[in-house]
Amino acid sequence: MKVLIFITRQLCYNSGRYFAQKIGKALQQYGCECEYCEIPEYAIPAAGTEIAQPASLNSNKKIDQSAEELLDQYINKKYDAVLDFNSKLPRLIMDDDSYYLDNIDAPFYNFILDHPLYHHTTLSCKLNNYHVFSIDDNHCKYVRKYYPWIKDASQINLGAEQVAEGDILKKENNILFMGTYRNPDVYMQSILQSKDEDKCDMLSMIDIITGNNEITIENSINKEPKSLILNKYYLVEMYIRNFYRKKLVDTLVDNKFPVKIVGEWWDKYDKYDRINLQKPVAFEQSLDMIAKSRILADSSPFFKMGVHDRVYAGMANNTVVMTDSNKYRENILNGIAQMYHLNDIDDICMKADKLLNDRAYYENLVYNAHKEYEYNYTWNKVGERIIKHFLCE
Repeated sequence: MKVLIFITRQLCYNSGRYFAQKIGKALQQYGCECEYCEIPEYAIPAAGTEIAQPASLNSNKKIDQSAEELLDQYINKKYDAVLDFNSKLPRLIMDDDSYYLDNIDAPFYNFILDHPLYHHTTLSCKLNNYHVFSIDDNHCKYVRKYYPWIKDASQINLGAEQVAEGDILKKENNILFMGTYRNPDVYMQSILQSKDEDKCDMLSMIDIITGNNEITIENSINKEPKSLILNKYYLVEMYIRNFYRKKLVDTLVDNKFPVKIVGEWWDKYDKYDRINLQKPVAFEQSLDMIAKSRILADSSPFFKMGVHDRVYAGMANNTVVMTDSNKYRENILNGIAQMYHLNDIDDICMKADKLLNDRAYYENLVYNAHKEYEYNYTWNKVGERIIKHFLCE
């Protein structure tokens, strides 16, 4: 089986290349021949519009010549699968107005790592043999419903790598948060400056979502065409994501928990002088930092039927993860991770205190989580699941 793996986006902290290499290596373990093509981040222009547009409306935007030369070498070649992450490729148009990817003899798999609302442009492209992977099953349902020309959308979790085997009692006694800081007030200001109808819609969506932890963003509004409207109202997702991220860190800091943060722009956080702030690192280096900490904090409120990869990274490296609770996670992470309620400050503090001070409880979670990681969340397990989809095509 021949697989072509593209890297057209680096994603946060160069994680795109890391995911491609880990999945490629796992596929090779099962006998696949993997070929890689990395396109410079800015060589393929983005749509550059507030509202995403169909690929045909961007076909006159030229890509960098070096990228064009790289892409040309795959035209008319045959592969068993082509894979990319949050791909820019679907909207590339040839001189004869055909899609670039339709000129490669292979099914194309776009592995979308966040909400599909951000990928309206590329999902709108009616490729001949288009498939989607997503880490959240609700996102898969969203793709199937609003982009019916896509042959299938399948849930595939990411994996993790164990980088250290040490005495868990020698870990740094802190709560580590890894991720970028963005002030939620910036997004709220943009919402309040929107047209009256848009502003009312977005404020209503925020009220609905923050009032019910199980409500997805797509179920917070009843307007059509929903895929286009959600793409337009992306500020709702950005606001809530960063609102809860800040709320979690604020709660821990205000209650004098030892908080260590690794990520960009936290020097703009209003309480940055009360945290142990470290410079951002490349994705593979983040695993070493996770392995050294006692607790890894996670806030990912828009994965209602999925789990962020940082949770698996903690499980792999004997670091207990605190993550926000929903019914799906309560089912698959019970006894494996420490879940907290997003809107309950007392619950966050109680759970953090228990993890820092109850040794037996902590060690039991570490043991259970690592066993589950070995059974379900190694990169080889991810590769095995992906190959099954390739074989079904």
